[in-house]
Amino acid sequence: MIECPYCGADTEDDARYCDRCGERLTFDEDSRDGFLQRSSIQYLQGVRHGARPLDPEVAYHDQLLSDVQAGLADFSHLTDVDELDLHEILNIDDDTLGDLTDAPSPDTDLEPDVRQALGVAALVALLENSYDGTTLDEIRAQAASMDE
Repeated sequence: MIECPYCGADTEDDARYCDRCGERLTFDEDSRDGFLQRSSIQYLQGVRHGARPLDPEVAYHDQLLSDVQAGLADFSHLTDVDELDLHEILNIDDDTLGDLTDAPSPDTDLEPDVRQALGVAALVALLENSYDGTTLDEIRAQAASMDE
């Protein structure tokens, strides 16, 4: 028996669909692009459909966090792209994290949480530089007005 990543029901090992929620259990890895593993996508689909909670106690949640952390760490390698001035984006000076003109490599001594934080900053900077829609400042202003 295996656990359906959508709803958590036990299903037969060779089942193509879950008997409880009806979601497809088989998945062709070659038919998609992206960094999330199949189990992470199915887990998030189950959460989105309300079939299961976003629960840090389940193994699927651990896999999702691992996928996202690895993706963010990958983005940290973009910190030396000329258009991305992370010192300005993060409002830091060189003394805080050192000179970011050299992107961290997989062999760097940076701690994983620092590398992930740099990856988030690089991702935000890339999105802000490539997206012609609502700016980050406009989103912040809207969020602040909603808080009031």
